[in-house]
Amino acid sequence: MTGRLGVEPVVARACSALLSTGAAGARRLKLGSRSAVYRVSLTDGRRVVVKVFTDSASRNAITEGRMIEAVTGFVRVPAVLGCGPVPGHQAKAIVTTDLGPLTLDGAIKADRLPRAQGLGHLGTLLGRFHEIPPTPGLAVRPFAEHVAWLDRRSPRTVMNRLEPALHIMAERCADPSLMVTGHGDLHGDNIVIPEHGPTAGLLHVVDFAQSGPCVPEFDVAQTLTVTGAVESNDREQVTGAYGRPLDADLVDASVAFHTVRCWVCADRSSDGADRARWARRLIRAVERTPHLFRMATPLKESSRR
Repeated sequence: MTGRLGVEPVVARACSALLSTGAAGARRLKLGSRSAVYRVSLTDGRRVVVKVFTDSASRNAITEGRMIEAVTGFVRVPAVLGCGPVPGHQAKAIVTTDLGPLTLDGAIKADRLPRAQGLGHLGTLLGRFHEIPPTPGLAVRPFAEHVAWLDRRSPRTVMNRLEPALHIMAERCADPSLMVTGHGDLHGDNIVIPEHGPTAGLLHVVDFAQSGPCVPEFDVAQTLTVTGAVESNDREQVTGAYGRPLDADLVDASVAFHTVRCWVCADRSSDGADRARWARRLIRAVERTPHLFRMATPLKESSRR
């Protein structure tokens, strides 16, 4: 939800400390449990994007800054203008150039770009990401940690039903020799298309808080799942543009995992439509790949413990 125009103290302090410039106005673009994103007008006339991380998410702030530096030359990204602690607040912030409001997803919804072409762009960008050399100092999130995160938020019956998928994923997803640099959350809203300036019309990738080493299939499956591109025609648009071999069984298992994860997260949100959408997608995942679930249908009750 977009916030009202105004400058919250943490945003004003971030601009003052990291840019030595005041903030004339700010509009919240995204609000999560661990970070918030603002479009800010500075007193010197510039427009920037400020992402504020809570103290518990300080690792994400470090990841974001390091990843933007690492991916430069492989994909287009916004320039980092400042990054560091916010004085007087238990928070860290990263400030980047403002590329404008148009995203790849927005362009597709406005019929400015065919969906198939947009999915192809996602596949191409994933391929470029997976060519990036390992980033020094970037922590590896073990696959077991992903599973433990989901296990803490799900009834035991959910994890039991997902066990066939987890069995396929366990060995490959934990093999460091197979890992690449993954974006972790590449979808249409994390690709911005400037409409003005020297890079107008070119795709820029944002939001690297979830980036890190992973096997290619896990990252590709995340994109397929979040964009709803899991059916064969849409999937082929992404994987065809990706342009390199993938283990289809591991992609399927990872899609099952990500679908359950998204369903659990949606059930904890206040958006009933979001919960219903992911419940339908989970049911379809079981229908499409029943061998990855122990039972023929997913749970219909709340996923809260």
